[in-house]
Order: sequence, then structure tokens, then C-alpha cells
Amino acid sequence: MINSSQFPIKISTSGCTVIASGVIHLSEPEVKLEIANLVVRYKFIKDSKETRYSGEVINNEMVIRLHNFNNSLGEGILKPLEIGKLSGKTLLTTCYVSTTEGDLREFRYTFMLRES
Repeated sequence: MINSSQFPIKISTSGCTVIASGVIHLSEPEVKLEIANLVVRYKFIKDSKETRYSGEVINNEMVIRLHNFNNSLGEGILKPLEIGKLSGKTLLTTCYVSTTEGDLREFRYTFMLRES
């Protein structure tokens, strides 16, 4: 997200305030993001089933597994997914992944806060 002290940007949608958004180019099967004291780890899993996601807390980290996210046109979690609390507010995330040959990925993420 581009933000300047001269021209601060505040983005809101559906009663949520966007606190971080960006694009990461990946060649590894996982990425870790830290927001304040919370760690969110996305892992890309391949199996013989359909495209899906799952999540759980492991060792104080929120681990979101993205199973079979391998579409070159892209796919993702577009409906905000609640993943925790931050400063007394509900923390939500969305993501969108485009995968090319050799499991190279463009990973787009957004984190939002909603009043609880």
C-alpha cells in the first residue's frame, strides 16, 4: 500500500479499514507475514483433491493452507476471512494467487480491521 505522510491514504470497505495490502512474488511454498504481535503464515499445498483452504493456530501462528491454488489466471479467498483480534478489533484477511510454471506465484494480500 502506498502511503505518504504528506498524503495519507485510508481505505475502507464493508465496514472494515484496510491496514495492509500488497503483492509478493514467491518461489517458495510458503510466506510469513507479521502484523503487530500476530504471525500469519500462508502455505501452498498440492494434493489430489479440489481447491480449498484451511486454517489453524500452530505454535502461536495462524497457519492458512491454500490447497491446489495453481491457476495461472488466479484464484483466492475474496470474502474477508476472520483470523483473530488486533487491538480489540476483528482482524480479517483476503488473498489472491496467480501461479505460473514451476510454482512461481504472485500472491496478493489484504488485512483489514473491523470494529468488534
